[in-house]
Amino acid sequence: MSSSKHHPMSQLLRILLCCSAATVMSHSAVAEERPITAISTLTQIDRYSVIAVRPTAGQQDLLSVTRAITIPDDIESVGDAVHWMLRGSGYRLAADAVLSEEAKAMLELPLPAVHRRFEPMPLQTVMGLMIGPAFQLIQDPVHRLIAFERCADSPGRNTTGGSQ
Repeated sequence: MSSSKHHPMSQLLRILLCCSAATVMSHSAVAEERPITAISTLTQIDRYSVIAVRPTAGQQDLLSVTRAITIPDDIESVGDAVHWMLRGSGYRLAADAVLSEEAKAMLELPLPAVHRRFEPMPLQTVMGLMIGPAFQLIQDPVHRLIAFERCADSPGRNTTGGSQ
């Protein structure tokens, strides 16, 4: 049953093949036009694995390192916990002469039991939770120092200079 006329199904198949070949050719042309700099930041580490070669967020911002933290039982004050958490981070707590009396008093407070264990989160977030909403974390990235400042709108702040 051969006929000189083309079967409609074979014409459709021919059209689909032509279209798919054109699509493949257009995608390969796009791949050749990609900048080399984008490809050079990728390194193949296995047959099917490629990683981006760039510093991690924690390497760029030392306080953004995500860690699970469990503070030992022998640490009793918020200040001691801050010192302990900063070990190995590259940062240290500013000298007492730089800290305000309010910040020093906050660091001498007993460490709440709920602040002894933290699931993985950035170090900066953990310290923010420990010092509470009345203070904000101040960092000096040049000298890698940490200090705390009382928030202007925190409850219990006396702005008139009188007693409460």
